[in-house]
Parts: sequence; C-alpha cells; structure tokens
Amino acid sequence: MPEPLFSRTLIARHARLSEEDRARLSQCRLRHTRLGFAYQLAFLRLMGQLPRQQPLEIARDLLRYVAHQLGFDDQAHDLIERYAGRQPTISAHAEQVCLYLGMRSFGPAEREALRMQIHDEAQHLEQTAGLVARAEEFLRKQNVLVPATSAIKRLVSEERTAAHASIFERIGDLLSGDMCETLDALLVVEEDNQHSPLQALKEPPGASSPRALLRETEKLDVIVATGILDIDFSWLRGSLKKAMARRVRYSSVHTIRRLMPPRRYAALLCFLQETHADTIDHVVDLHAKLVTQAYRRAQRRHDEELKAHRRSLMGKLSSFRTIGGLVLAESVTDAELRKTILEQVPMEKLREQVDETEEWLYGSKSDVFSHVTTRFSYFRQFSPSLFEHLSLETESASASNQVQSLVESVAVLRRMNKGGKRKIPEDAPMAFIPKARRRFVKRNGRIDRAAYECVVLTVLRDEIRRGNVAIRGSKRFGHLAGLFMPDEAWGEEREAFYARSGLPAEPRTAVRHLDDRLGHAYDRFLSMLPRNAYVTFEKNGSWRFGTDPAEKLSPEAQQQLNALSRHLGHRMRRIRLPDLLIEVDNELRFTRHFSLAAQGKRTPQDVCVAVATVIAYGCNLGPHTMARLTKGVSYSQIKRVADWHLHEDLLRAALADIVNAISRLDTARVWGKAKTSASDGQRFLFPRKTVKRTYSHRMGDYALEFYSFVADNYAPFYSAPIECTERDAAYVLDGLLYHEADLEIDEHYTDTHGYTEANFAAFALLGKRFCPRIRGLSKQRIYRIDQTRDYGPLQSMLSRRDRQIHLDWIEEEWDRIGQFFCSMATGHTTASVAMKRLVAFGSGNHFYRAVRDLGRVFKTEFVLDYLTRPALRRRVRQGLLKSEELHALARSVFYGKLGRADWRDFRRQMSTASCLLLILAAIVYWQIKEIEQVLADESGRAHANGADRFDLLEHVSPVSWDNVTLYGEYELRRELVDVRGL
Repeated sequence: MPEPLFSRTLIARHARLSEEDRARLSQCRLRHTRLGFAYQLAFLRLMGQLPRQQPLEIARDLLRYVAHQLGFDDQAHDLIERYAGRQPTISAHAEQVCLYLGMRSFGPAEREALRMQIHDEAQHLEQTAGLVARAEEFLRKQNVLVPATSAIKRLVSEERTAAHASIFERIGDLLSGDMCETLDALLVVEEDNQHSPLQALKEPPGASSPRALLRETEKLDVIVATGILDIDFSWLRGSLKKAMARRVRYSSVHTIRRLMPPRRYAALLCFLQETHADTIDHVVDLHAKLVTQAYRRAQRRHDEELKAHRRSLMGKLSSFRTIGGLVLAESVTDAELRKTILEQVPMEKLREQVDETEEWLYGSKSDVFSHVTTRFSYFRQFSPSLFEHLSLETESASASNQVQSLVESVAVLRRMNKGGKRKIPEDAPMAFIPKARRRFVKRNGRIDRAAYECVVLTVLRDEIRRGNVAIRGSKRFGHLAGLFMPDEAWGEEREAFYARSGLPAEPRTAVRHLDDRLGHAYDRFLSMLPRNAYVTFEKNGSWRFGTDPAEKLSPEAQQQLNALSRHLGHRMRRIRLPDLLIEVDNELRFTRHFSLAAQGKRTPQDVCVAVATVIAYGCNLGPHTMARLTKGVSYSQIKRVADWHLHEDLLRAALADIVNAISRLDTARVWGKAKTSASDGQRFLFPRKTVKRTYSHRMGDYALEFYSFVADNYAPFYSAPIECTERDAAYVLDGLLYHEADLEIDEHYTDTHGYTEANFAAFALLGKRFCPRIRGLSKQRIYRIDQTRDYGPLQSMLSRRDRQIHLDWIEEEWDRIGQFFCSMATGHTTASVAMKRLVAFGSGNHFYRAVRDLGRVFKTEFVLDYLTRPALRRRVRQGLLKSEELHALARSVFYGKLGRADWRDFRRQMSTASCLLLILAAIVYWQIKEIEQVLADESGRAHANGADRFDLLEHVSPVSWDNVTLYGEYELRRELVDVRGL
C-alpha cells in the first residue's frame, strides 16, 4: 500500500501540537513513545482515523512535522522504527488517543446516521469522491472514527443508487404518457435523416449569422414543445442536474435508449432544461455579435464615404477659412462684409456648400446609424424570431422610463410581427431612443420602421449588457438578484466571511477602517519619498517612474550557475512524453479519475488508454490520429474515456493530484511556497465557425485564448478557454476560487488585461491581495478620502473632484457587497459571470459605483505600495515571467493540427485546455523530481566541475523540455524499401 500523502498546509493546520497536547505527551517518559503517541494523535486529527498498526502506517511528511515540534528532527527515523516494533504500546496508545480526543468507534448507530447523511447528500451530488469527502467530514464533526475508505464507498454506492431511484421515481410521477412519447421521439433517427432530434439539440451554435440564430431559436421551439418547462425542478439540486445532463450530452442515442425508462426520462429532462438555458444565452450572444458586426460594417462605409468626399470637405473648410478670415479682419467693415465674402466665395458655390454641409451635420451622412438602417433587411432575417423567443423583464420595479419603454417597444414589435403589420403605431414607445438617433426615427411626423427596429435591436443589446434588462430563463443574463446567495445562507456566513477578509462586518466601522487604511498608505508613501529614486515629480505636478535595475549575478556566481545548468542538463534522464506520464501516474495515480474501475483494480490497459486520451486532447492530436499512432489503444477506447470522463470536475481533480504533489516536494520550495500565483492568457488559432470565435488582430486571424494560472513553485493549477476579445479580468477569480488543489494563494499577479477596479474590491473581500502590472501606471488615477489631509507633491493630482471616494456609497451597500462576493466564494454563482455582469452596469448603477469606489481604495493603496517597495515590483515581474515560461512549453506541447484549437464544442475546448495543463503539470513535477535526484547524487556533485552552488537553484527553471521527447516515434520498416531502384 502506498504511503499516505498530505499537503504541508493541511499538516500545519491539523498537526500543530497545543500546550495541552504537550502536557499530555509529557506523561510518556521515553522519547520513542512520546513521538509515537504524538504521531498517532496528529494522524487521527488529520485523517479522522488511526494509522494502520501492522505494520505501522508511516506518513513521512507528517512524521517529520511532529518530530520537528518535539525537537527530534535527527532521530525521527530511529525512534519511529523502535516504536513500530512495540505492538502492545501502539494499541494502548490508540485507545488513549481516542479517549483524549473524545472519539468513538464506528458502530451500528453511527453507520445508520451516516447512511441517512449520505442519502441526503446524494440528492445533489453524484461523484463518489465528493460523497466520500462529505461522509468523512460528517463523521469528524460527530467525533466518530472514520472507517476504511472502501467501507464508506460501499455505503456511498448503496445510498446513491437508492437516492437516485427515488429522484427518478419522483420525476416519473410528473410525466404524462404523451410527454414520455415526446421524449422518446427525440431518440428516433429518421430514415431520411442521419441524426436524431436529440443530436440536433447537441450541436454547438455556429458562427454569428442570422441563420445560426434561427437554428438556436428552433432548438428552443423543440424544447418548449416537449412541455418540460412546465415541470417544477426547483427541488432538484443544480449539481446533480448538470451531472445528469452531461451524461446525455456525451452519450449516443443508442446508449440512452438502453437506460431504464425512469433514469432515461430524468436524464433527458435535465438535459433539456440545461440546454434551454444555454440556448437562450447563445441567442443573446448571437444577437449582440450581429448588431456589433453591422455597426462595424457601417463604420467602415462611413469612413470610406468620408475618404471619398475628402476633396469636397476640404473645399468647404477652405471656404470657411476664407469667410472666417474676412470676419476677423479689422480692415473689412460690417457694411462691406457681405459684399467682400461673396466676392471671395460666389453665391452659388456657397449655397451648394451649405446644403452639402447640412447633409453631413444633420442628414444621412452625419451618423453611422444611417448606414445601419440600410441593413434592415438583414436584421429582419432574425429579429422577429429574436423578439418572439426572448422574454424581457426589467431588472427592478423602479427601472428607468427608458428601460421600461424598451421592453414595451419589443412587445409592440412582437404584436406587429404576429399581425403582419408594417406601420409602427403613432403611440409606440420612444423614450428609449437616444436623442442623437431620434431624427432618423421620426421623419416628417411619421415613425420610420427600419430606423425604429434598428434602434430597438441596438439599445436592447446595450441594456442587456448593462444588466438593466433581464432575460427570463437565462443563466448569464437573468436578474442580478439571482447572483446573490439566499439571505438566510448569507446570515450564516456573514461573520466568518468578513473575518476571513480581515475587514469589519459593520458598515460604519468598515468605512472608518478604509479611511484609516488609505491614510496610512499615503503616510508611508510620503515618508519614504525622499529616499525613493523610482518616483520623480515634474513641474506640472505629474509624476514619472523609473526602472528597477536588472538583477545580475556576479561573474563568479554566473559561471557557477552555468556549470550547474550544464550539470543538470547532462545528468537528467531523457524520456518520451508517454513514458513520463506513466511514471508520474505510477507515483500519483492521477489517471484513476478517468477509469470506471475501482481504485486499485485498474489494469495497465486502463492506464494506457487514459494516458493516450490525455495526450490526444492535450497535444491537440485528436482521438483519430492518436489511435493510429498508438499500438494497443483503439479510437473507441479513447472516445469512451473522453465522453465519460474528460469533463471539468474530474480533470480538475486529476490536476489537483499533481499540483499537490509538486507542493510537497522540498526542491519546489526553492522557487516558492505556493502562496503567490500569476495568470495570463495564451492565444491559439481557432478556425472553426462557432459563436465563440473572435478575430485577434495580434494573430491576424480568428483565435481562442487559454487563460491559465501558475503558482510560484511553477505548479499550473487552472485553465479555461475564453474569447480573445474578452478581457481577462472577469476570469481572474475563477482560477483562485474553483481550483481543487490544496493551495492557499495570498497574492496574485496579472497584466493589464486582468485588471479592473472592481477586482481590487473582490480580492480584498476574499482575503487576498491583487497585484497587477498595469501598463502606463503613471497615467493611472489615484484617489483620496480625506479632503483636509496634506498630500504633499500629490496634492495637484488629487485636488480634482473626480478623485474623491464616496464612503457614503460604500457604507450604504456594504452588506450587499459582502453578500455578492461571498456568493462567488461559496459557488452560488460563477465569479466570471457575476463580474462581467457587475462591470457591464457602468456608473449608472448605484451598486456598481459602490464596488468601484471600494476597489479604488485598494487600488490606490496598491499603487502607492508598488511605487515604494522594489521587492513587490520584483515579485510581480517574476510571477508573470513564470507564466510566460509555461506558455512557451504549452506552445510546444500543443503541436497537433499546427497548434490550432479545432473543436467546435466549447465544452471540448475546456477539456483540451485542462488536458494541456495536466501534461504541463506532469512535466514540471517530473523535472523537479529529476533535479532532486541529481542533487541527491553525491558522486555527481564531485564531478560537477564547480556546480556545487546549489543555492543558485532558484535561477534554474523546471519548465524545460529539452530532455522530454514530445513527439511520437516513427517506425521505419526496412522491408518496405525497394532496393532495385537504388
């Protein structure tokens, strides 16, 4: 049985000996019995169970930590070996430890209580690992010894089956016979069609076009026709609903038909409800992209028109200059002015230029919107279906007249489309129309249909983005209130949440704390300013920043570093990527997440298939190519693992195994203690025509971005695909909140794309520090709270009215701000969705203004600290450089299909990004282990030729791959060579 592995963070949290513990340990007279008792005590607190006695189960990291606290560092191995040979003492200590901690054994009553707990948890969880973890947590809270994992897994299997059976039965009672027939009809493949209706629902949305939007609305019609939207599913937990929907999404119709009817109907209902919400989001996205594309085309036409009329416009400007010069000339009297002007600019020419200027200033050439209206026939291809399928609601009852007018205008157009009417009613809502566009809409007392509908589509896009209009049934565009956790749950979490952030829970105390905090930041900056060569002030009051000197080693140290690098390069093994992954799996068993076999019962073939699947997607080869390159692994095997196991939860769990293992390595601590991290995006070409593809000017083609996170010890721990036109800022919190590794990140670095003022507020409320490297920092604004404070040379830039932070806004919304960010931390809502909605509100929303001003407090504090502390600037640079190193490796690993992200389904892109990161993490882990092996080789040190300066190891990166063969082998069969032609 392998040695149990724990992270240092968990060990430090559970195995720290208190004064009471030390008093109890003093009763053990002998050193080995004292160490053994302390070890069993720490093991029980950490694991919830006692270590195996025959032979004694030894966790080396835990033993070292306990021995260090007792002062037995050098004797730990000998003492525990002596203790392990005394079985009666071990048994007696086990009983005493249980009595000391008040733990009781796992008996029939405890089993029944655990069975009921698992049954309740299985109502909303499906994964075995999650249910086992909840069961162990329940037993710990009840002070019950945790039984063997196999026993808990048996209970989990039994109760999950029973719980799911009750769920399926309850769902079945809600279905009529006609509805069951309708669901079964989705699985029928017609003779004249190669796909079933269900397969059509699974198809990802195409590139933005009216046809793509209409296909999505057709999906909505199919789902509505089944009647499943009328069924109340609020009692079914979202996590279980997603798991059941995922099974349908990745299963063929033949597999689904083989399921028992109750399970089949339940899975189909979950899939249809999830697909309905996703499809509404796709419709909104397509609408926004189509309107944006129309405006881009209109802007190009407008620019071309300006260019074509450049000579005419220059003539008008010349006439204006002539007339202006005559008006300003003192030699021309008022009586002679008109005559003089007409002598210089003839009457006919002037009248013609005035008429043309009227057209440029107020006519059809004055605004790009006039060109948008010429696309009305294009918009009419999808606008009736769009208005029919989007159910609009105002965000609040007190919504502005403009927003209410917009919702009413959509209802008017919907009625017109149904009745076949063409003329806009005279009493149609007009309050939502911007003033600059009203002259296009209402002409000669009549409402222009094309202009009116184009304005509706434009304003609708903008108001949905701002969050002023909610879409019923949408995941991402619903009511803002849906992003907040229930008030009851917030009441339970409130005190602990603010305590973790280190901020006061009471609003009035909080704003006083913010005032003092920002004041201290200014005091520190001003007190250190005379010694701060990095900041200088110009005469106009602006500041200028210098550059930090590059960190350079002495010539002798540089020579020794080169020798160390050569030594490591010569002695580290050469290995192929598949062999590397198998070696890492032999130690960590991360592929167990991708197998249906029970833990410990997997065959070598299971491991090989899992590794081949990870390479197929992580190296971008695809299952077809990978099956051809790999002997003994078929396409169907790779496809089965990909469909059933390569989803977000399991990939994150597998990655967490490797990340935790990296953090446990002593050598990895040379580069960092896993307390800081950095994130950055890497773009790959994306030729597929889907709604998610966007044009990257940097790459000169359509592209997709993989946004990845790396800890300071080079452990990559999260990745997600995003559109390359989206700002990274919304996704920064996802990686820190939703990874599954045992990392406790305190400080995070990003570049400018990851920065918003709202992110500063979010990080502070979540108890972390946000440290972006902002481009053009000297032009960034800093803010003040106290208007009476003397800010020294900063006074001129802080004296403006727009530099004032409004504490009254923050105080009024303080509780809602905490509830909002706690909702992200607890998983009630996804951070990226919530942050995009929040930032889209803009300054017109009071809640956003409060969050923004709160973020400005922490942003100003950070800027002042960044300018004062060279060590902070150095940490930020080093953190982002580690991201760049990881990207270089990723570019080489992701070599298949010329490095193009080639999956249409965005969920598969998520799997690809996660598999790529899994391979990167495995390479980093293997390289660090190899470095450890070389450093431990005493004979190698003697021949290192000056490479014995291992304190220089921090300057050697484990992100290298010269010794890792990333590409497949080619078998050249000599028997195929025709020697006759030689």
